[in-house]
Amino acid sequence: MPITEIPATQESGRAFSKYAETWVKTPGLVDLQVNGFGGVDFNTPGITQDSLEHSLEAMLASGVTTCLPTIITGSESHLLNCLTDLENARNSSALAKTMIAGYHLEGPFLSALPGYSGCHPVQSMGAVNPEMFLRLQEAAGGNINLVTLAPEVEGALGFIEKLVGDGIIVALGHTAAGTEKIREAVKSGALLSTHLGNGTSSELRKNDNPIIAQLGEDQLCASFIADGYHLSPEVLKVYLRAKCSERVILITDATAGAAATPGRYRLGELELILGSDPVIYDPKTSRPVGSAVTLEQCVRNVMQWYDISLGEAVSWASENPLKLLSATKANSLITEGERTVWWKEEKDGWKVKAAQSGKFLYSA
Repeated sequence: MPITEIPATQESGRAFSKYAETWVKTPGLVDLQVNGFGGVDFNTPGITQDSLEHSLEAMLASGVTTCLPTIITGSESHLLNCLTDLENARNSSALAKTMIAGYHLEGPFLSALPGYSGCHPVQSMGAVNPEMFLRLQEAAGGNINLVTLAPEVEGALGFIEKLVGDGIIVALGHTAAGTEKIREAVKSGALLSTHLGNGTSSELRKNDNPIIAQLGEDQLCASFIADGYHLSPEVLKVYLRAKCSERVILITDATAGAAATPGRYRLGELELILGSDPVIYDPKTSRPVGSAVTLEQCVRNVMQWYDISLGEAVSWASENPLKLLSATKANSLITEGERTVWWKEEKDGWKVKAAQSGKFLYSA
């Protein structure tokens, strides 16, 4: 794909001035949760500079200018290997150092109860282990900037306070906690609900359940996968109304199948299959277990489903997640320079025509 490096003396906007009447310029998109992209899995050890750059180039082509590669639950040795290799690849790449604002650790401190683990390996879940986290943080070069955990696991509330004190965003996810425990987590400093409505049992108490409890906490932003599969447009509409526009964040939770051709891909130890839809299936059960959507498509989806403007939809995938990052130590990894997307309205919705992250420019 056509990714170029802009000379320091050149202004990117000048190159697109002739499209000013038909293209719309917005801030770049920010994906807080991406497990892989463009055929590359971040949860398989051995990622190289070339494979990481290939994945990031595919993201930039979809309008993402800032991201948090996400590592899910696994054994400590597996997590250490993934984070070490990711950080080595990031340090070797100017593109990666521009686009990656740290890492999102989703697990292993999550609920192992049936229905809450999702595709995370239950055998690797457990109580909070601060010493283990320090080892993971060292492997990541100190760049784990977002942690998703379940507040009911042993040691979680004190751990939330410690993470927040260290400038790390804490999100709640894969949790069976009720109203009181969610409230305690928020008091301890949790700021985000991870893919709210997913990673949750299909059988919940009528009122005191983790979805209702998190929707009702005004201090919690909430991230949503707007692919039409993880949540129906009708259900997502209710959640959006509860959270209000300023607390809504769109994510992909993408796997390696995003922006890739149909076929077989991996998410750590899991083998996944991608068909024609933007969702990944377990070939053994034929059940959906992950996303293959792009953030560009999520923006387009919510515009079409709810008749909202490009500006409002982009704010859910740009300004809102950026506010979270800028208030933490992740801000130090968001390098200076332009982060911009140029859109054009076509028959089937708004499409990304160009995107810039720092000195790196994609143009269709």
